[in-house]
Amino acid sequence: MDASSRSVSRGSPRRSTSRRRRQQSSCLYLSLGAFIALICVIIAGSALYIGGFNPFVLPSGLTATVIAQNNASCQALIDRAIQASGNSCGGTGSNEVCYGNTTIKAELAPDATQRFSERGDTIAINALQRLSASPLNLNNNEWGIAVFKVIANLPRSLPGETVTMVVFGNATLDNNSGNLESFYFTSELGQIACKKVPYDGLMITSPEGGGIRFTINGAELTLMGNASIKAIKNGNMEVSVYRGSGRLVSNGQEQYFGAGQKVTVQLGGENGNQSISPPSEPQPLTEDELNTACNITGQYCSQSEITPVSGAEAQGQILSEITSTPTVLTTQTLTRTPSATIPPTNTVFVLPSWTPSQGPPSTSTPRPPRTPTRTKAPTRTFTPANTPTRTNTPPPTNTPTVTSTPTFTFTPTATAVAPANPICGSVSAGALTSSATDQLAMNITNGGSADIIVNRFFSYWVKNQTSQKLDMLLLDTDLIWNTSDSDTPSDIPTEGNWRSGANLTIPAAGTRTLFVQFQDDLEATGYEVHLVFDIGCQVVGTK
Repeated sequence: MDASSRSVSRGSPRRSTSRRRRQQSSCLYLSLGAFIALICVIIAGSALYIGGFNPFVLPSGLTATVIAQNNASCQALIDRAIQASGNSCGGTGSNEVCYGNTTIKAELAPDATQRFSERGDTIAINALQRLSASPLNLNNNEWGIAVFKVIANLPRSLPGETVTMVVFGNATLDNNSGNLESFYFTSELGQIACKKVPYDGLMITSPEGGGIRFTINGAELTLMGNASIKAIKNGNMEVSVYRGSGRLVSNGQEQYFGAGQKVTVQLGGENGNQSISPPSEPQPLTEDELNTACNITGQYCSQSEITPVSGAEAQGQILSEITSTPTVLTTQTLTRTPSATIPPTNTVFVLPSWTPSQGPPSTSTPRPPRTPTRTKAPTRTFTPANTPTRTNTPPPTNTPTVTSTPTFTFTPTATAVAPANPICGSVSAGALTSSATDQLAMNITNGGSADIIVNRFFSYWVKNQTSQKLDMLLLDTDLIWNTSDSDTPSDIPTEGNWRSGANLTIPAAGTRTLFVQFQDDLEATGYEVHLVFDIGCQVVGTK
């Protein structure tokens, strides 16, 4: 081996040793730097933690301080939104929807002409095709609220009685039937850490003793009382009852449940919003349901505020409601005792700050008060001393005519004929329809520039049962006559005066709905209704 080779051989170990020393030195520096960085992170994190923020957890694990701040901000926004909705939507009429609070996006029917884009805007429910509300958002100061007033359709609901439905938060309603008898509804879980309203949804408030039945997401819901609904696409729909009773039918099976309970069905299908499972067994309400109800209605903040109703009790209540014949007023004038008044806590206004502009809290709209209470005999005091209802016009030929003809048709006599007044030019009547199995309804629109007053009601009707009678008349929710007439035709005020203090006015450029309530179910046809006004003309509806 020559000298140069030996030189290289001797030098290699020295270079390897030097390289190892440099590498060890670099590792030492890196370790020292990492340790110093860790110390800095710990110090910064401790400072943030002391300030109320925990940097080592996800937002779902916020500290008590941050959660308290969030809840306080949420409560302030909720209070403002509810107050604004109450102020804007207090005058919502039957079968109308009101833009309660920002932000609401709506798709209207092609022929709809009214605006629905700002707080307080109101349109007919059948003019709405689709509605979406914005979630609770503290940064944008938004929380979408829409308020619906829907006619109560259970048999024993009073004529013109309404159910309030409030859509709140990140929710969408598809009004596929046009009248909310059938619709699709989906909502989402609350998108911010807000204990006050943990989920978005739909709140339903029914008047005491009344109720509603509709199809939601393909499941049939019958409700007598107050409830909330949340429905997550491809998840679950939950119906929670706070007062009264409910019945849910899905996938061919039914489930009854009452106050303090909730029932769940699974959603799926092409759009993720179709009921695809039978209803679950009733489960107790959780803190989330109580918090939501507490902040939307001002009630049911704890289990102690709920009067429990078992599934068996709920079944009995609902079957009694939908199968029994309504109790009706007798032919005597009745006097209601103060105890029969619906308690103020059972208000049909869902939002706690809402107060009707006139009348007691039990009215369903802020029109002049409707005073009839539910027709339960023990709560009524009758005054037989008053003049019988038909003593002033009992045509002697009426009874023989009705009883002698098997079909119960009526042959008018000289003392019972339809009004001969001309048809009004500035007042129009909508179609005479069956708003319930035992009730007729007709919209009256005053196209003139001055108020008009109803002077006379006349109607031919079918006495299909010997017990059939005309029971009461209402304009919207105002009871205007309740003397009761057991013979056709009915001619009012000849056969029993208008109710004392009755509001018989149709305002200028306004519309009111006449409800004609009978004791028993109606026939398909054979009805004729005349309304004569103080301007000397009349409108007529037939069915």
